[in-house]
Amino acid sequence: MRLTIYSAVVLLAAGTTLSAAQDTTVKSRTDIKADEAQVVSMTGCLRQDVSTGTYMLVGTVNAAGENVRNEAKVKIDRDKNDTTVTAETRAKADNGDKGDKAAAGLASTYVLSPGNVNLTSYVGKQVQLAAAAVKPGHEDADVTITDKTTVDPEHGHDRTERSKTKVEIERGPLGQYTVVSVKALSGTCAAH
Repeated sequence: MRLTIYSAVVLLAAGTTLSAAQDTTVKSRTDIKADEAQVVSMTGCLRQDVSTGTYMLVGTVNAAGENVRNEAKVKIDRDKNDTTVTAETRAKADNGDKGDKAAAGLASTYVLSPGNVNLTSYVGKQVQLAAAAVKPGHEDADVTITDKTTVDPEHGHDRTERSKTKVEIERGPLGQYTVVSVKALSGTCAAH
């Protein structure tokens, strides 16, 4: 897999730090555009088989197509003795064929290739991810991932980060999904 990263970071009111005792909302939008690949948006529990090191997602396909948009909003509500984390996710796909659209809504266990994404820190957590698989009959696929994340602390200035990543995914075994983007959501789950 070949990886080219173009990053631009914009910080609004730079220098703001998050206090441990304040509420915070994090909003993110990730656009994934693929040439000659199917992209799927999935949510669920990320697991890793201890004996083989294989990553799996036990969850649901939310959208599938050549272009996918993932949106997530995570709200952290900190009170004196508690912290409550809630997450909302949305996914939308364009340019999918009938087989792509049929995958949406399917709950199953999906085997994942980490590609250039480090999945280790997400094992045992609820996640929203996007993964791509090269379409049958093609040698490789070009995937562009554009990400915008805004951190909005209750008492402080918003901070926005933007990045753009280009990845070339080589043809692998049929049905193999290479992760191109991952976001942690609220909650933990069984890691194995």
